Amino acid sequence: MGEQHNHLLWAKRSRVPGDPAYHPLLCHLLDVALVARVMWDDVLSPAVRRYLAAAFGLSETDAGPWIAFLTGLHDLGKASPAFQLTWTAAHSLLRDAGFPLPQRPLDPRATPHGSVTAATLPEILVAEFQLDNQLARRLGTVIGGHHGIFPRAHDLCDMPTVAVGRGPWNTARAALVRELASHIGVPRDAVPRGIDNPAAMTLAGLVSVADWIGSDDLIFPFAAADAAAASSLDFRNYYRQAEGQAAQAMARLAWLKSRAGAEPRAFSDLFPHITPNALQEAVIELARDLPHPSLVIVEAPMGEGKTEAALFLADHMNAVGGNRGTYVAMPTQATSNQMFGRVRDYLIPRFDTETVNLQLLHGHAALNAEFAALRQRTDALLSPREDDADQDPEIASGVVAAEWFTYRKRGLLSPFGVGTIDQALLAVLQTRHVFVRLFGLAGKTVVIDEVHAYDTYMSTLLERLLEWLAALGSPVILLSATLPDARRATLARAYAAGLDTPSLEPRTDPSAVYPRVTWVTRNGINSRHVPASARTTRSVGIGWVDGRLPETPEEPFPLGKQLEAALEPGGCAVVVCNTVGRAQAVYQALKRYFQGVADDGEPELDLLHARFLVDERQHREQRALRRFGKPGGVVTTEEGTIQVRRPKRAVLIATQIVEQSLDLDFDLMVTDLAPADLVLQRAGRLHRHRRDARPRGLEVPRLWICRPEHITEGVPVFDHGTTAVYDAHALLRSWLVLRDRDAIAIPDEIPDLIEAVYDDRPCPATEPPTVRAAWEETRQRYEELAEKDAAEAAVRWIKRPGAGGFIWQMTANARAEDAPDFHQAHQALTRLTPPSVSVVCLFDVDGRLALDPAGREVIDLSEPPSLNLTRRLLARSVTLSDRRVVPELLTTDPPTAWRESALLRHQRLILLDSSGRASVGKYALRLDPELGLVVE
Repeated sequence: MGEQHNHLLWAKRSRVPGDPAYHPLLCHLLDVALVARVMWDDVLSPAVRRYLAAAFGLSETDAGPWIAFLTGLHDLGKASPAFQLTWTAAHSLLRDAGFPLPQRPLDPRATPHGSVTAATLPEILVAEFQLDNQLARRLGTVIGGHHGIFPRAHDLCDMPTVAVGRGPWNTARAALVRELASHIGVPRDAVPRGIDNPAAMTLAGLVSVADWIGSDDLIFPFAAADAAAASSLDFRNYYRQAEGQAAQAMARLAWLKSRAGAEPRAFSDLFPHITPNALQEAVIELARDLPHPSLVIVEAPMGEGKTEAALFLADHMNAVGGNRGTYVAMPTQATSNQMFGRVRDYLIPRFDTETVNLQLLHGHAALNAEFAALRQRTDALLSPREDDADQDPEIASGVVAAEWFTYRKRGLLSPFGVGTIDQALLAVLQTRHVFVRLFGLAGKTVVIDEVHAYDTYMSTLLERLLEWLAALGSPVILLSATLPDARRATLARAYAAGLDTPSLEPRTDPSAVYPRVTWVTRNGINSRHVPASARTTRSVGIGWVDGRLPETPEEPFPLGKQLEAALEPGGCAVVVCNTVGRAQAVYQALKRYFQGVADDGEPELDLLHARFLVDERQHREQRALRRFGKPGGVVTTEEGTIQVRRPKRAVLIATQIVEQSLDLDFDLMVTDLAPADLVLQRAGRLHRHRRDARPRGLEVPRLWICRPEHITEGVPVFDHGTTAVYDAHALLRSWLVLRDRDAIAIPDEIPDLIEAVYDDRPCPATEPPTVRAAWEETRQRYEELAEKDAAEAAVRWIKRPGAGGFIWQMTANARAEDAPDFHQAHQALTRLTPPSVSVVCLFDVDGRLALDPAGREVIDLSEPPSLNLTRRLLARSVTLSDRRVVPELLTTDPPTAWRESALLRHQRLILLDSSGRASVGKYALRLDPELGLVVE
């Protein structure tokens, strides 16, 4: 039995009762193989093709058909009783054709077809192509894991023979392999000789992605109306037809190789309105001779143009190194939203004659106005066309967000993307389809901003990510305003380890002081000093203020009086609080001092934090940007673009949202005491932009820091909220290094301040015994916690690129993504934060659920929501991490109708009464129009 009965084996079938239409297995194997071949020829970067071919020990010419062939074999295990008999109509056809069938029903879940592929393919590869036996088994495991988890050795041994099939089933599988090899044109005189972990994970990702595309019925419709039609199929004609369909699919995904991106561009071409400063000139010079791949760490004060330097360098690395695309990783959703617009503005002129796919990757990306505008442009792009030559020229070129890539796990596949660092860190956590994320990052330049913002757990994961990116041939650019020496060295060594040069040590250059650029290549780790520009060289005055809140509304608020006096001539100030609760309280306390409406028509006093509903938070972010943003700039909203207009006098109360990458500029800043590097980061929003004049008294940047509420025998006592957010040892050392200062010279004093907080020095002997005791106690707790956090990362991450052992160990302990109701031990955590839960707030109006308190827009929870309604529900969501209410909320289930929605399935529902209140256990939630969600 061989090729003559291959048409009877099916891969996909009609779900319409009584409809005999199906897609023969050989057709599906061809579909996926051809998608992989088009990806090899027209999607994968030259860098990825080079390293995959080298890993296989083949030329690129021979590697292409081999990879397409191996990818097509992913579903070979469907040629088994366990799979074929899940369709009742196939029973009699297979029996009549001589396939032995089991006497008892089979449970297909006990014998997954991917595992059957992994178990049966190696023997065929050895017999047909004389592959090394160990390599064949490794390839079988990689290909068989296309549904997200590599089958384990004992899984393959435990499969019942009756479910796998013997005799004619073995013959049929071997025949399918031969026929697929014949159609694809696999060179038998040049066969793979090996495959390392990076190449194996990249191949696994390619197989999954090709299978997703090749399984789309709209692209590859069923080839057989019934078994009789299948028996007369001409597979060579089908091959030619499927080849064209695969090419069209890639074109409509805006995934084809760029012509414009193949040549490097000058900095002046990419940013014609910017005259390069010393930092950007240094990056331009470095780019000329930088080997591929490499890591570049840029450390410079806020406002030095690090973003433009990074985008130029990424563009150059892509063109020269044969990479394709860039992912920009940011610390938060808010910073991702703003960076998205900047990357879009760079891409539009850079690829003005081509369609470029740009994605925004975070949980609420669908609600971003700029991203939504790009999504709207893909409707025509992804629609089937009779004649591609008649495409709308407005669609045929430009920047779009292709719909296919917006599904979970696919975002990193897009050539260009902006999102949170979490999306990249998931690429080194044991999760289902972890290799798809690695495949998405392979051969792509990765820019990671605000590197100083990550704690021990995230930093440990970042080290493993850097090691994998180096092994995958992906250049990396790290940006930071404030990076401790030890941290820089650790990150550099992690990337060097991925280049298989772990013994590299930094070449000590005493002149390479901050600001600096550091680069890591196979030749070594080097640094050079870059002079700061005159615009960022300044002295920031330090003042200590009383930030204690009044105990009653009638009591005066000392900080309010000081701010009122300082802003009497006018000016824009920001008060940065360490917690949402404190921000809400400070806002209420300041209302008596700033009650009016500013000259821009907005309130003089405003509030911005993460506990507003999503739509309100975005509205407030946009309001902050258009009030305190760059002169002459514009802000994109759902209503269009709005010009930046600075009020004469205004005060913004905010949390750490304004600390990272939001391009805001204030005349005066008040901040709660935080670790010194973050205080400096916040100060980067002081006098950030050039202005013709500042208000009287605020001509020079002034930073007011709130004193600790209590100081006992020289030891500061920080409030519980601050110590819940920041490490007590870093807070103590920051207080000691800042307490006697009346100014900070930027950038000259930044390194000394950072090292004074983060290096391993002992407590100064000049401090009293009480302070020395507090130093030792908090240091010990810090070290214990750091060790614990690093251990937590080690139980979740994937093995090193060069680790030995079985490839299935990469996914053996896969943890759940985006599953807040799972215990943290079973979650793929990118951050070790207290448990949180996202909730949708609706109103209960006379027993009916509504989006608004008046009950005008009623919601039916019994019906699955449309995409439009899903977005509107998400707009009324907020993430809570308050320990008083999160455990209670996690005991409730999402509405049944939401469980099939990827965006809503983990959302809990809170029903508010007409006054905006709800009870959660012993606590009350109140949705306040001014304060956001308040826990009482």
